[in-house]
Amino acid sequence: MDKFDGSKPVFAQPPSEGRDKNLEANQGRLLMIERVSRPSETPVLDKLTRKMAGAWRERRISDYMYKGFHTCDNCGVASDNRDHWVKSADGRELLTNSLAVHYLAFHRADVSPDELAKVASLAAAEVEPSDKELAKSRRNVTT
Repeated sequence: MDKFDGSKPVFAQPPSEGRDKNLEANQGRLLMIERVSRPSETPVLDKLTRKMAGAWRERRISDYMYKGFHTCDNCGVASDNRDHWVKSADGRELLTNSLAVHYLAFHRADVSPDELAKVASLAAAEVEPSDKELAKSRRNVTT
């Protein structure tokens, strides 16, 4: 994995011929989910969600910003415009985004077993996620 020097984003190298492109594209990345199903009405607040919230609070944030952001397709929650890194128990840094806790809590059905295993491998202690970390869906809010 490339070293982060603070000057530019670090991305995974393109996959080689004949290798699993999805697996290789997600090496060193965590919960980079682009398409998700409708959010669950009740968040999943289990060991994995609490571990991700703990890692999120200890994350390293990029010094640079992107010009835009993305939104969760089915619930309208917007990400921030920075890269974030969380540490695994073996000391590796995993690139993630500001919707990581949201994806685990509200879109668990879309999170692959490999991604759940990466969350389980995080070095952080479990903490209860805040409302801000959960980023509740704007489309499910009733007035």
